Amino acid sequence: MTRRSGVLLPEILSLALLLGILASVIIPKISGVGPGSRSSTLARDLRTMRSRIERYKRHHNGELPAAKGENSDRFLCRMVRKTNVDGDPGIEFGPYLQRLPVNPFNGLRAVRIDGASAGTNIAGWRFDTRTGAFQADDSPGHAAF
Repeated sequence: MTRRSGVLLPEILSLALLLGILASVIIPKISGVGPGSRSSTLARDLRTMRSRIERYKRHHNGELPAAKGENSDRFLCRMVRKTNVDGDPGIEFGPYLQRLPVNPFNGLRAVRIDGASAGTNIAGWRFDTRTGAFQADDSPGHAAF
């Protein structure tokens, strides 16, 4: 009778299956890609954007980075480029951002100006030119952040 040493194929497959299951449970918790992490990212990005909008407002005599009837390009230009006191291209103030953050819940970076309430999932963000509110546009639950 010969005796073989080593690991059998069913044992290897069982071990691989077990490791795969463990990895699918542990990796999202370690890498921070779960819903809690996205909520934290959203809250951080909203705080950052709101503080930068307030800074813009202080530098520009109380004016917001977009006015009623303007489009998102004007908002973005005023936030990522240097401007003068009137919000036109200049050298006095800004830039306030390197780029607009991505909304972690819908993956969109675009901001929409006014229109329907936040939460329509049309863009990543919504800016209200009347109140200066900057909100997530991905779902009604996140618009309230």
